[in-house]
Amino acid sequence: MPFRIVFDGRIDNRPELLSQLGMTSSDEALLSDAALVLHAYARWGADCLQHFIGEFAFAIFDERRAELFCARDALGDRTLFYSIKGARFVLASEPWAVAGADTSASQLNETAVAHYFALKATEDGQTLFKNVYELMPAHGMIINASGQRSWRFWQPDPSRKIRGRSDAEYAEEFRSLLDESVRCRLRSNTPVGVLMSGGLDSTSVASLAARRLAPTPLTTISYVFDEWKDCDERIYIDAMKSRWNICSIQIPCDDAWPFKNWSDWPHNPNYPEGNPYRLLKERAYARAGQAGLRVLLTGGFGDHLYSAGVDWLADLLVERRLVEAVRELSLYFRYAGLRWTFQSGFLQRVAKRWLAAVPGGQKIKRRRTVSAWLTSFSDQQIFGGSSDAEPGFGPYENMLGPTAALSSSAEIFHASRHALELRHPYRDRRLVEYVLSLPAYQLYYHDLNKRVLRSAMQGILPDIIRFRLQPTSLGTLFLQGVKREKSAVETLIHASAAVWRKFIRADWLSAHWSMDTISDTNELASALLWVCASYVAWSNHPLRSQTI
Repeated sequence: MPFRIVFDGRIDNRPELLSQLGMTSSDEALLSDAALVLHAYARWGADCLQHFIGEFAFAIFDERRAELFCARDALGDRTLFYSIKGARFVLASEPWAVAGADTSASQLNETAVAHYFALKATEDGQTLFKNVYELMPAHGMIINASGQRSWRFWQPDPSRKIRGRSDAEYAEEFRSLLDESVRCRLRSNTPVGVLMSGGLDSTSVASLAARRLAPTPLTTISYVFDEWKDCDERIYIDAMKSRWNICSIQIPCDDAWPFKNWSDWPHNPNYPEGNPYRLLKERAYARAGQAGLRVLLTGGFGDHLYSAGVDWLADLLVERRLVEAVRELSLYFRYAGLRWTFQSGFLQRVAKRWLAAVPGGQKIKRRRTVSAWLTSFSDQQIFGGSSDAEPGFGPYENMLGPTAALSSSAEIFHASRHALELRHPYRDRRLVEYVLSLPAYQLYYHDLNKRVLRSAMQGILPDIIRFRLQPTSLGTLFLQGVKREKSAVETLIHASAAVWRKFIRADWLSAHWSMDTISDTNELASALLWVCASYVAWSNHPLRSQTI
């Protein structure tokens, strides 16, 4: 073939792809995923992207056409970065590598920095480095002598809904898709484990993986806490151990609080540290390597999958289930009160759906909401003074937007330091498409989230987990980190020249976070405290300038 490929990732629909290419099962053992992609490109050209299911990033040089064809998977779990300067094109899997190839890219991009402090990713591929761009999820790109063009090859359709099935049928199809997603991600020539908490998402993945691997026991990696009891999930982890006879590796993490030995944390030249619980991850990755694991499945992004549940009331009304809608709404009023019910967004989504159905309603522009903590400089960088609403996927933003893609792909840097590959079954495109088509009351109903998952895992997941109502929070560990490392945190936050002050209002942060009343803090203020400290540490790191 007159093609050369650089490939990162995994193709999950190999049997279907082989059939479409007219190949036999005997060909499968001889073809790597990269070779299979090349065969698909030889058959369909750039249209091959329509045939791939999986997570991938690749670049194919076509000698016949003298052009480079690049692509990134539908949800953006693998990624590519690039810069174009005249006739020079630079491509890499990490932004700092692209920036290092061009000294003009060593400056930071304040638009992307403002998005960082707004707690979201850019919508157009801008990175923290000037003139370095990320290929957006579900996009292909061709570069040749005529220039560069990119296009979206997959567009989700949240308006397409499945109606008329029973609850049992919804659950059965969901379980089948999740099981297939787990099966695909167990494909490996090295041992596979699961990073498992005691929550619904990771234990469901572990249960399905254990069932498929039996009688070989599944290895799971979990955090446990002796001192911070409200962070500990051993009761659920042990229930899984008993149910599936798994090899449960439990790592004590009482002393792995945020900010501990801050200067010794691994430096990622691409981004500020996004996870305050990095020490927990580092211990888990290191222990997985000691156990001989090279692939870890996770329950990550499970919460994102059900975020569209906010439409439950609207979907009940669309189906004319009026009595049920009134009953459910009155339940929320009774137990949560009018204020919480309104703030939850259920009623607003009904109004938006109604407006969309009214002639001319789709033309009504939403007004954007400026985050209260941002400075006017950040606002100008993000919105440019426009009053129109920012683009996005609405209630599906957590599932489909670039911020989730960034969270997934950015962790590759840390896992690869331990020779580990992370795989996320809840990021399977087929599962996402199915959940998008479900009535929202299958996701959130009767004050119970993840309804379809709970139903799907009946008889598979221990009931003590399946009927859990409240997730476990690591908030206590975060507060302990701030208390114990108060001096280091104050040094980063209170420096008069701290770079975060250009992007976040110091008065807002002071009003919502006090080092003297740490127990009174809230989740948003904690997140902003973290991003401020993390950005200062990253931008001042002595290795940052050396890696560019």
